[in-house]
This record gives sequence, C-alpha cells and structure tokens, in this order.
Amino acid sequence: MRALPLTVGLLLLALPARADSYEEHDYILNCSGCHRMDGRGSRTVPSLLDMAELRGKPGTREYWVQVPGAAQAPLTDARLAALLNWLVKRFTGQSPNPAYTDEEVRRLRRTPTRDPLAARAKIRDAKVR
Repeated sequence: MRALPLTVGLLLLALPARADSYEEHDYILNCSGCHRMDGRGSRTVPSLLDMAELRGKPGTREYWVQVPGAAQAPLTDARLAALLNWLVKRFTGQSPNPAYTDEEVRRLRRTPTRDPLAARAKIRDAKVR
C-alpha cells in the first residue's frame, strides 16, 4: 500500500504547475498517463503526434471518439467533445471542421473500438479519394 502514495507523489511532481485550460486539465488527468504529457505515447499506445497523418482520412473522426480511452473516459459528452476539439487543434495545428459536439460524442462513444491499433492501421493505410 505504501507504493501508491509514492507513485501519486511522483506523478504530481511530473505535472506542470498549472493547466492553461480545462481541456488541458482533462488531458492531464485522462490521457497523459498513457500518451504522456507531450503526446508521444509508447510501444503499445499510439503517439498523438501522428494525428495529422490521420486527419481527413475516412473513419478518423469516429476513431478518435471510439478509442477505449476516449469512449470510456469519465467525462461528460460535452467535456469529451471539448477535449477532442482541443486535442485535434494541439496535435494537428487545425481545429476539427466541424467541431465535435456532445451529441456526436454521445452517439459514437456507445461503440468503443475493440482493437484500436488495428483500426488505426486500417485508417492510416486507407487511400483518400
């Protein structure tokens, strides 16, 4: 049981002093544990730095909502929509068009992707028409 407080303490030391927005706060609490603070990901968690590569390809918009970490995040649909809009802007340099809405997120997150790595590879390899 002693390891838990130490782990939490070390995590808190690694966080920035403050978040600039509630979207960044939501990223820190719900995404950075796997995707890291800078979005690099790991061997088993895709890098968010590659979001621009997927942007505009068929299925990407849905995929970003349906990955398990997003679909099952303990956020309201409106907060998740705001977080996704922030993530797309941060990691692609462009806001999603149209912006994610809470209604769209509510509908899409009902069916999380079972194999996000395979879904991402399929999107990445798809030809844009």
